[in-house]
Amino acid sequence: MKMKSKFIKALTASTLLLGLLGASLPSGAQAASTAFTDVRQGSWYEATVQWGLTHNMIKGYRDGTFQPNKLVTEAEFLAMLLRAFEGDAVSSPAGYWADAYYNRAHELNYPVTGSKNAAARNQPLLRKQVAELLTSAEGVHFNGDDAISYLLAFGLAQGKKTDDFSIKGFDGAGKLTRAEALQFIKNLTEYGVGGLLERPAEPSDPRDIPQI
Repeated sequence: MKMKSKFIKALTASTLLLGLLGASLPSGAQAASTAFTDVRQGSWYEATVQWGLTHNMIKGYRDGTFQPNKLVTEAEFLAMLLRAFEGDAVSSPAGYWADAYYNRAHELNYPVTGSKNAAARNQPLLRKQVAELLTSAEGVHFNGDDAISYLLAFGLAQGKKTDDFSIKGFDGAGKLTRAEALQFIKNLTEYGVGGLLERPAEPSDPRDIPQI
């Protein structure tokens, strides 16, 4: 991967990212977004949820809600990530609903704890784990703060606090909601490499990450 050329691409898109959370919903899509009874019109995540619906990435709960402010689990995030790029090609016709997603993550060498620990599948995902998964999808192998640095440097995330564009401001030890998780994936589809790449077995060199 040529990180320098990719960084130029990310810089070009970075000004667009600043307005992502406040993006408005296209008028023709408004009715579809309210299919979820708890998606508030005018909220920052309304357009993001509509995007997820349009791309068949999210299905919500049986009671008709999306629960945007509920903490996202590893299984939920993994399913959304794979659906974003591979659609219905990954599904679990029988058994636990997320089995096929974990099988695919194993094929791609993605760092998911639920592959070996079933209980971890339903545990809230940490933001640093999200960074590690998203960088894996970019075809690089970074952990912890290095993964966070990659997302920030290449315009794939802003951080939890918009006025603190740093590793600390990203809050790697924090958790994230289902709406926030969907926004991360949307960023990846729009500003990433354009597909799901395999994570290298060996760690990538942090010196290849541009300074934030």
